[in-house]
Amino acid sequence: MLTVDDVCRTLSISRATARNWIRLGRLVPDVGDQSFSREYVETFAAELKSGDSTILRSRRNKTNATGKVLYKDYIHTESNRSLVEELLESALIEDETDLLVVLANFAVQLYYQSRGIRYAKNDVLGDFLSQNHMDDFDILVRDLIGNVAPDFAWNTKLHDALIKELHFVKGEDSLGFVYISLRDIGRRKRSGVYYTPETVVHQLIEHLYENDRDLGRRTICDPCCGTGNFLLGLGAKGINPANLYGQDRDPVSVYLARVNVALMAPELSAADICSRIITGNTYFETFARKFDVILGNPPWGSDFSEEEIRRCRGLFRTAAGNNMESCELFVEKSLTMLGPGGVMAFVLPEAMLNVAAHDAVRRLLLASCSFRFVSYLGNVFPGVQCPSVILGVALDDHPTVSGCKVTTDNKHFVVSRPRCFPDGTFPLRVSDAEYECLNAIDSVEPVAYLKGNARFALGIVTGNNKEYLSREKLDDNEAILKGSDIRRYGIAAPENYIRFEPERFQQVAPMELYRAKEKLLYRFISEVPVFAYDDQQRLSLNSCNIVIPEIPGLDMRYVLAVLNSSVATYYFFKKFHSVKMLRSHIEQMPVPVVSSEMQAEVIRKVDRIMHSSENRAGLYADLDEDMMGLFRLNADQTGVIRTALQGKRLFLEID
Repeated sequence: MLTVDDVCRTLSISRATARNWIRLGRLVPDVGDQSFSREYVETFAAELKSGDSTILRSRRNKTNATGKVLYKDYIHTESNRSLVEELLESALIEDETDLLVVLANFAVQLYYQSRGIRYAKNDVLGDFLSQNHMDDFDILVRDLIGNVAPDFAWNTKLHDALIKELHFVKGEDSLGFVYISLRDIGRRKRSGVYYTPETVVHQLIEHLYENDRDLGRRTICDPCCGTGNFLLGLGAKGINPANLYGQDRDPVSVYLARVNVALMAPELSAADICSRIITGNTYFETFARKFDVILGNPPWGSDFSEEEIRRCRGLFRTAAGNNMESCELFVEKSLTMLGPGGVMAFVLPEAMLNVAAHDAVRRLLLASCSFRFVSYLGNVFPGVQCPSVILGVALDDHPTVSGCKVTTDNKHFVVSRPRCFPDGTFPLRVSDAEYECLNAIDSVEPVAYLKGNARFALGIVTGNNKEYLSREKLDDNEAILKGSDIRRYGIAAPENYIRFEPERFQQVAPMELYRAKEKLLYRFISEVPVFAYDDQQRLSLNSCNIVIPEIPGLDMRYVLAVLNSSVATYYFFKKFHSVKMLRSHIEQMPVPVVSSEMQAEVIRKVDRIMHSSENRAGLYADLDEDMMGLFRLNADQTGVIRTALQGKRLFLEID
């Protein structure tokens, strides 16, 4: 018998989604009112994976992702890329046993190439295993191939793969490239692993060198080393391999990392390498020693077993919330693995710097670390919409951000003055002048906030827009708005209609929010804030969300002007830098409290913009100057805002 929580973990869905599916009859408890049989859940999961279910077609589900992907950005050598692409297209490798044999064969090829040993044919594994060797590489290859019997029965089946040649390139993780490209993508996503592009590996290592010119003498550990791409990058930079350590919970990755280290460091014995590159769950067991540097790309969004959740709750401060995040746990664990003054440099989701859900790990960093460098990378992982950063911090009894080197949008600057983080977010992508401008906005008095003074709601989630939406207006349906219909101060003519039957939809807000006498609608996905006023009780989809301001003494249209202003655009852009307009961001926007007379003047200009068909940009610019004045910004600060927003779209046109 399985609970709803068990089903959520099996299907990798949230409790909210499970409740909606149960309410809609798509997921039916077959043991009592709220329990499920294992057989039912397994059948349901198989339906999802097969693609027969409309639920899967309406939702991206990482558990059900299958197939293989060529991670072209992982290496740079074109011949090795082409080789793996050919293997993918040929579908010669059917299971992990096949993959291990091919990897071992390539490992021997690279061994011969790195040692300058000639070989007559590319199918070298069989002869290598049948010989007595004078060095320890044989041990590492046999560890990799594991229990695959050396009777060479696979030689015929895999002949076309074994006769291909992989090329040895110093510092390049070509073996890892083969492995990650030929593994099933579903396994990778469930473990939260996002393979680091080679350029990002090199960039992180360069930041470490700029921070510490004596890096070559430091002990360095990658606690989530995978197949060892960061270790190879360090070795190519001249770091003594004897100072490099790594750990990973995937045994095959560890075997390949050991092979990689052996290829670049023939002086190290197999025993030396195996003591430095270990298999294990870093959360719970790792090296007894401390390190000067911890680096790498920890897993993001890993799944956890019940036992792992229980153990992590008892070990980590960052595991205290409702949702445990693997990259936060790695940050906390890695800080305990550092010696005094040690440096941690990780590739992390940018959200860790500014999203409320990551508050605990930010407070941990603020309390114990000085910030050395941060590089804003944008979306560097192919196929993954998740802006990323390289963050470098050092353990310090006197934590500070002064001296932190920042790289963003092809700009470089150093934070030269102390900064405060009263709301727990890290506005590090802003220069000192931009930071002072943010402070000026935050310092306006008197001020109010939408947090606690507004009702928020998501637009309707139908579960299947193709089924429920129509492009034709009929007697029994009504217009429904998408995010793309929303403009600043206006709404485009709707192109979609819906028969409002809330009991059939996946997720619906309370009726009174859609039918409110007046409300604000805003684009959920947008680089800049785009808000419109609605007094016609219109419906909206979840790309178009709702806020109903209820700040005592402030008119809704006045709040609309604040949210659409350049000041708000600058504030959201510089403080949060998100393409999602989150409730937590909107709630933090200061709203100047002004007299009713001043509000009336703002509202008069708002109404002119909303009802004008011409010169909307000119009217907006006039109102925007007023908003700058309400925030008491000086000429230098307004100049900073105008410069930062150059090229940003206004979203004023009504099509």
